[in-house]
Amino acid sequence: MRRTAALCFFASILLSGSALASGYGLRDVSAATLGLSYAGDAANGSRASTLAFNPALAADVGEFDVAISNVGLLPKTDGTFTATTAAGTPVAGITNPKDIVNTALIPAMALRYRLTPTIAVGFTATAPWGMITDYGNTGVTRYYATMSDVKSANFSPVVSWQVLPELSIGGGLQVQYIKGRLAKAIDFGTLGYVNKIPGSVPGARDGFVELRAQDWATGWTIGAEWKPTPNFSVGVSYKSKIENTLNGNEWFTLDSTGIGATLKAVTGAFVNGPASAPFSNPDLVTFGARWKLDPQWTISVGGDWTGWSAFNTLTAHSHNPKQPDDVTVMNWQDSWFGSVGVEYKPSQLWTLRLGTAYDQTPTTSGYRTPGIPDGGRYWISGGIGYQLTQHIDLDLSVAHLIAEKGNIALKASDPGNAARGSLTGSVNMEVTLIGAEFSYHL
Repeated sequence: MRRTAALCFFASILLSGSALASGYGLRDVSAATLGLSYAGDAANGSRASTLAFNPALAADVGEFDVAISNVGLLPKTDGTFTATTAAGTPVAGITNPKDIVNTALIPAMALRYRLTPTIAVGFTATAPWGMITDYGNTGVTRYYATMSDVKSANFSPVVSWQVLPELSIGGGLQVQYIKGRLAKAIDFGTLGYVNKIPGSVPGARDGFVELRAQDWATGWTIGAEWKPTPNFSVGVSYKSKIENTLNGNEWFTLDSTGIGATLKAVTGAFVNGPASAPFSNPDLVTFGARWKLDPQWTISVGGDWTGWSAFNTLTAHSHNPKQPDDVTVMNWQDSWFGSVGVEYKPSQLWTLRLGTAYDQTPTTSGYRTPGIPDGGRYWISGGIGYQLTQHIDLDLSVAHLIAEKGNIALKASDPGNAARGSLTGSVNMEVTLIGAEFSYHL
């Protein structure tokens, strides 16, 4: 039964979806510290769930502890778009899509165990990357994206060493599974028009292509925690970049008028078969500090830097030599996240939390795509914790995120867009996060 429960939990990690950190990142590994907007988590060894932010925090375990966290994402999104084909004609279709970003559940699990007075080990299972945007097949965005779906699971065993009474270091392995599904329309009407195929009407003879692929890859993580006094702690950690090559298959659906079939027969392209998509998940630096002012009040600050410049292009490479690569220029920039939070304990049993944060977007309007219509996010959060028994805690948190408008301005003349046409528009997004965490400690 325990094995079945564990397999179900790990499988559920892959159900995570909508990206709520910058880019397609997810930082929702601790529903308890969600109430602080994750402020100071790299220096917060009071619970197992923060181990995902800093492997050195394994050193703060007593004998053993475990935490199971779930964060539900409830987005509200809408967009406004106009588009023209590569031939310069207007694209017909839905111009005001709604509910672009799907609801999702983000599970996480962490445990720590003390081996010796100075050595402890830990393990986390998280979903660090995820995204689901769905525009349907009839929107004017369709030549850039109809569906973008990325899911992940990261398993990280770590070990920590208390070098000095006030200093701990830690490190470990990242074993990551990621899978993606990317779909969009093909404007066979314009391709046929350019090649003088009778009956070709730009924007009115659509086919579709869908890529489904997956990959396992590994990376590493290191961290340190310094406690110069019992009431003040500082932590910093680093997660390495992980190189992925998603391997799978692409499927083509040709238009019903025969234009795609003609192009397929003449060129040898648009044939179902193997394909791959190499890309890099970024490296990440996380830092935090916590200051316990007195037995009731604690202030936390934190931040992270994400090396999103590693995500420069997204290339779908067909193993069919007749099929050209599909290249999307992302040109993302490195980004920052900063947060501050405060905790108040009115009694030994209760803890109240409040936090706020700003999450910088790595995207710019000249390269931002409808598949990831990212904008900077402003956070406000709160939470409550209750000690059910001497060994069991329950924490509940809620946060609201308001994203800056994600403006999109893509031109047919830009690299990779010759067959997609031009697309302008914007996406508005607000998200409510609701989290619950159960923790057990000895």
